[in-house]
Amino acid sequence: MPLAPPPHVRLANVDGDLVVFDLRHDAYLAVARDSAAPILSALSEDPFDHFDPVLAELLESGLLLDGTACWQPDTGCRPAALPDQAAEAGECRLGLALPFLLALAKTLASYGRRKDVGSLLRQAPVAAFAPSPETMAVIVAQFTRLRCLVPGTGRCLIQSMLLTRLLAQLGIRSELVFGVRTHPFEAHCWVEWDTYVLNDSPDHCSWFTVIARF
Repeated sequence: MPLAPPPHVRLANVDGDLVVFDLRHDAYLAVARDSAAPILSALSEDPFDHFDPVLAELLESGLLLDGTACWQPDTGCRPAALPDQAAEAGECRLGLALPFLLALAKTLASYGRRKDVGSLLRQAPVAAFAPSPETMAVIVAQFTRLRCLVPGTGRCLIQSMLLTRLLAQLGIRSELVFGVRTHPFEAHCWVEWDTYVLNDSPDHCSWFTVIARF
């Protein structure tokens, strides 16, 4: 029987290195490829060394469990860039100030209660609204202007959480995506909608292997 991560853990295979993302503690663990090989085998249906010390430590810490299905890495397609933003007049008609303030209040309240990452990113169902890519470009452009007025919202996590909450206020479902890279280790997050990345460039996001989507 293959091993599998529990619900609060996400995994990524980064060119043979294994990265473990513990949502409860908002912590990452990177395992170099030599040590990761038996763990990746354990996550598939391939034979593996049950006495491997790194594997035993992951099992003991609850970061891996006996599973009933093989772990499947993220296979999402590379997102595209939004089209150029519409005319300034179109942006002024959107009136995003109030939804932005509501999204900001929810985001700051979540940080104040120091919830775990999984709870912070859990989105309630939103109404179905399908804007055009051009309209979404206008929304993101106005969001960026508003966000720049609030100190401390430039970091990728809080910026992305704020954007997903704003879109939820507008009835638009989006995905908060976490990516990782190794040598040196780096974690990053961004927002995707439909086939587009909203608050980053596709080229920059392509440097990272997706480890989690919310």
